[in-house]
Amino acid sequence: MPSCDCVDRDLLVVKAIFFFFFSGMACVSPYMSIYMRHLGLRPSQTGVITATKNFMSALIKPLLGSIADKSGRPKVVAILTVLAATALHFSLMFVPPVPSAAAPQTTRQQERRRLEEDNHTKTTCSLPGGVGRAMDLRGADDTHAQPWFSLTFWLVFWIMFTSHGAQWSSTSQVEAATYQIIKKKDDSTFGRQRLWGSMGFGLFSLLSAVAMDTFTDSPGNKTDYSVTFYMFLAFMLVSLGFLFFLDDWSTGPSVAFLEGVSELLSHLHLVIFLFAVLLLGAYDGAGDTFMYWHLKDLGASQTVIGINMFVRTLVEVPLFLVSGWFIDKIGHVWALQLSFVVFALNFLGYSLIGNPWWAVLIDVIHGYQAITWTAATSYASVSARDDLQAVAQGIVSATFYGLGYGVGNLVSGPVFHHYGAVGLFRSLTVCCLVGFVLFYLLYRCYGKRGVCTDPDTEEEDTAPMLVSAAVMPKPGAFLHGGSVTTEAGETLGSLRIVRPQSKQDGNEIRQFSP
Repeated sequence: MPSCDCVDRDLLVVKAIFFFFFSGMACVSPYMSIYMRHLGLRPSQTGVITATKNFMSALIKPLLGSIADKSGRPKVVAILTVLAATALHFSLMFVPPVPSAAAPQTTRQQERRRLEEDNHTKTTCSLPGGVGRAMDLRGADDTHAQPWFSLTFWLVFWIMFTSHGAQWSSTSQVEAATYQIIKKKDDSTFGRQRLWGSMGFGLFSLLSAVAMDTFTDSPGNKTDYSVTFYMFLAFMLVSLGFLFFLDDWSTGPSVAFLEGVSELLSHLHLVIFLFAVLLLGAYDGAGDTFMYWHLKDLGASQTVIGINMFVRTLVEVPLFLVSGWFIDKIGHVWALQLSFVVFALNFLGYSLIGNPWWAVLIDVIHGYQAITWTAATSYASVSARDDLQAVAQGIVSATFYGLGYGVGNLVSGPVFHHYGAVGLFRSLTVCCLVGFVLFYLLYRCYGKRGVCTDPDTEEEDTAPMLVSAAVMPKPGAFLHGGSVTTEAGETLGSLRIVRPQSKQDGNEIRQFSP
């Protein structure tokens, strides 16, 4: 009798790990940039901290993945990384804010904010830059009084620098375990496991926001973030407990780290695919870091931001369910290609809003990131051997959340500081369209060259299959002048099968002329 996926013990534990891990991260991760603002740090400092931690995670994630594969004990590595990173993240609650003498003058900011919101329509009509630019320039003068290298800056910098990569590396290792489990079952069910993470993230990003507004004494006071740190700690400890119940997914000792990375990066199609992942990570990192900062400037409460996160992740749930089917229909490359278009529409919408509630509607299309992530991780999984699965997932995660987020935050911090949110988001819109064209040309020109340049296609030991087995003519058939095309309709050449006059070399002769 076939077993039901929903009661499979291994996959049930995986679902629980994803749910509680992302529930914990939802309590602090979406609000980290505005928490830095709460501590008195300015946009350029926030950009540097976020960029540095992501660059560091780009090194830590594949390195820990390699250690997990090389040692043959990925479960132990995942448990230790979650434990260490959770303790470091929780310690952010005890970082003191910037001293009031150096911090921005909040009273002046509040007065300026009320004045600008009252005159927003009139002011923006006279600006050549477009909608909302006046509101983006607030606070620029106030932050000049703050010293760059304060105690608060260094404490946040080093805590985030050491903890971020380790925290998300464990997720990559659990994703590698998930792919190993579903490979044994010969089923494409990754989206159905990962959606539980989105459910937890969406639900508790909202509940933690409501909790912050509830525990804040009065609307005029600063937001109380302590409750979210305690929620984060509780959920991470629960996910850590479920990690103990997950069966060890090791496939035996792997190759050395550099050898494994070099083997994976020797495939040109994978390098081009990772380049697209890098661009998308840069765009997403820049948007995520300063979108909530922008919403706070528009007067959004923590509850509004939480609802925004809830809606965005709620849309991911059904898309994770259909992600496997969708990718099978259009392919990994086009699934990732569409991400550039979705991101461009998202950023364009952010640049036009004057009310934070409009961001909730705009972020509905952000749910497509479920398909983006499934396409990226599954492409890496089918491109890597079993003993390089953790390294492959670590490379994808490091490229998107490490290098990508790092580059995005490093560039977007100064842009946001000098040109405001409107200038930043419209620049990102243009960059997404450029990335779309660049990825299309690179993959079309170089990604399909050579044997086995796309893991979506099967190959024989001697030569790649030109047509699928389902439509291959049977032995003895005649086909004159038949054209061979790709799924996109691109003509590769003509195929002619003729019956041999003598059976010297086999049953038939296949001739292909490009």
